[in-house]
Amino acid sequence: MPTLEQVCKRLFAERAWFVRCIVGALLLAIPVAHFFAFGYMYEMIARARRGDSLDFPPWDDWRRMFVNGVPAFIIFVILGLLPIGLGWVLTWPLRWLNWGVFVYLPIVPFVILAAPLSAAGIYQYQKREEYRDAFRIWLLARMLRSTKARFYVPTFAVIGFVAAAYPLMSFTIFVALAVGWTFYGAFFRAVEESRKGGIRPS
Repeated sequence: MPTLEQVCKRLFAERAWFVRCIVGALLLAIPVAHFFAFGYMYEMIARARRGDSLDFPPWDDWRRMFVNGVPAFIIFVILGLLPIGLGWVLTWPLRWLNWGVFVYLPIVPFVILAAPLSAAGIYQYQKREEYRDAFRIWLLARMLRSTKARFYVPTFAVIGFVAAAYPLMSFTIFVALAVGWTFYGAFFRAVEESRKGGIRPS
């Protein structure tokens, strides 16, 4: 099974990664242009799902990136941002209790699951490019359960990276999602391959 360390080594092996991430960060910060950034990350998950080389690919085929970026963004909003928003709403009644930071406990599980759940939804959408595949919650839950909770490490790494480098928010979010989603895509593929071969994921 791939590890976060292995995926990072392969993604950051080429020097061009920094420039390509800068382009992604700039696009991510601009309305409408952000669809190109999500299309780029969509392609990174697709490459991991197909078993292709893991790297930050060149910025080309802009039309395809935009077209793929729309569903990737929609899936991210529904499976990632909306649950976080729900968790935020659940904190409101607790604010009257003056519990300090514990007020934000309801939002924690939603934050932890946002990135891997979004990646799982995009991963399933790519198979037939149908939205209903992306939102089969029980299937997505089985995918996360099949990882045996190994998605926690990359998820905490994503959260930690964003928190530590928040002044460069657009850049950190792009890099964190690109790396995290690529890892999840590679891991989901490894689980599927192991099942096809009759091997239990180790």
